[in-house]
Amino acid sequence: MAIKKRPNVLEEVRQATLIGRLIPSPHAQQQMEKRNIQMSDIEEAISRARLEKKKDSLTEDKKEWKYALRGKNDEGDKDLRIIIIFDDPSAIIVTAIDKNRKED
Repeated sequence: MAIKKRPNVLEEVRQATLIGRLIPSPHAQQQMEKRNIQMSDIEEAISRARLEKKKDSLTEDKKEWKYALRGKNDEGDKDLRIIIIFDDPSAIIVTAIDKNRKED
């Protein structure tokens, strides 16, 4: 059976952010530290994010969707792609990538 995508991803992520339920996974925390991305950068980017539906994918176990959001922080110096999964009522950050920076 195909897993249906959520119809209101941006609203749900923004709501999770407002209620303090936007949570970075351990992997995301490592990547954010390595990439110099702060939670405030992610929250700012989410406030003006758009969906990158072509970058959405199923989790390895094929039970959930991973959603790709793209937005800039307030200063505009970080163009973030944020990968989110849901664990209601939380939104879990899987990883965050600054598309303005080259990876090592």
